[in-house]
Amino acid sequence: MAQSVKCVTLEKRDDNLPARVPYVFPAPGTDPIADELRARRPNGTLLDLDGVLLQDDGLAAGWNALASFIRDNNTVPATMRELFILRTGVLNNAAYVWLQHESVGREAGLTLDQLRDIRFTPSFVSGAQSKHSTSLTPELSAALVLTDFMTEAVKVPQPVFDSLHKFLSDKQMVDAVATVGTYNLVSRFVVALDVDSKMDVPVPIPM
Repeated sequence: MAQSVKCVTLEKRDDNLPARVPYVFPAPGTDPIADELRARRPNGTLLDLDGVLLQDDGLAAGWNALASFIRDNNTVPATMRELFILRTGVLNNAAYVWLQHESVGREAGLTLDQLRDIRFTPSFVSGAQSKHSTSLTPELSAALVLTDFMTEAVKVPQPVFDSLHKFLSDKQMVDAVATVGTYNLVSRFVVALDVDSKMDVPVPIPM
């Protein structure tokens, strides 16, 4: 039986490509949870990610509360926050995440060379261990390696944790780990549901 879908608005969102479930885009003013999501989006336009989340209002509301904190009230530096987000997208082959956040990373202060290092540095390799020079600062290099271990190994060795902790307070470390954990959820969610038909699209190369 075909699922009923709420009113779809006509604004351009992402690439307007389908996911594995229908998008739900309530008209403005008809759904308070959708309106809360819309308030966080540029020009009030819901993303395809939002359209999938709105299949379940409870999930969408909880997701929005967490994402709002991670994006807007995080205590880690903005460049590091975006490194965490972009790197999880790389490691999980989530092109959708990269496409949503590359411009945000640039606005936060990441340079083209830094974006390329986030995209291409092999897993578990710090700037000091790399055979090639890196544009990442020591704190961003430490953040990259923490992201690699959290995402691919799950267990983070104490020296890896400590290497970032020397740049961040206890509170910031909690926020750092929460950011990586949250965007592992986001990236795996969008890949499994093929949001915006990006599941098989390679993570872009920064230009």
